[in-house]
Amino acid sequence: MPSWSLPVLTAAVLSLALALPASARDCSDLSGDWTTNLGATVRFDKVDAATGMISGRYFSASAPERAFPLTGFYNANGREEPTDKQRHYGAAVSFAVSFAEFGGITSWNGICVMNGDLPQIETEDLIIAPMADYDWSHVIDNHDTLKAK
Repeated sequence: MPSWSLPVLTAAVLSLALALPASARDCSDLSGDWTTNLGATVRFDKVDAATGMISGRYFSASAPERAFPLTGFYNANGREEPTDKQRHYGAAVSFAVSFAEFGGITSWNGICVMNGDLPQIETEDLIIAPMADYDWSHVIDNHDTLKAK
């Protein structure tokens, strides 16, 4: 039987973890690419573990070469060991994108949950449009499911 040292085993486990596909992800780290219902890509470039601040980019399905800045927050606190199996936990996620010269801003607010062994972010969105047919139609609400790529 081979004799493995702790540093060799640690390096092997770390290498394996870094090489895992998106399907092996969970809600403990949102970093990376997520796909929206409309085929856009949300890229969380950085999630600061200390503050929960998110920075990233949004790529629309219609112009995937164009990146719009994204900023927000992630908060995985508040998890309790359930004494009642009926309780459900979801890590809080909130982010917004400004669509620059187009004048719109969209914000996504929801929770990251596991769907089987895949993480997904279930959100309610507010889409703000500068031009609308009526004064009451500048804000559109929507539900979106972001799936890890």
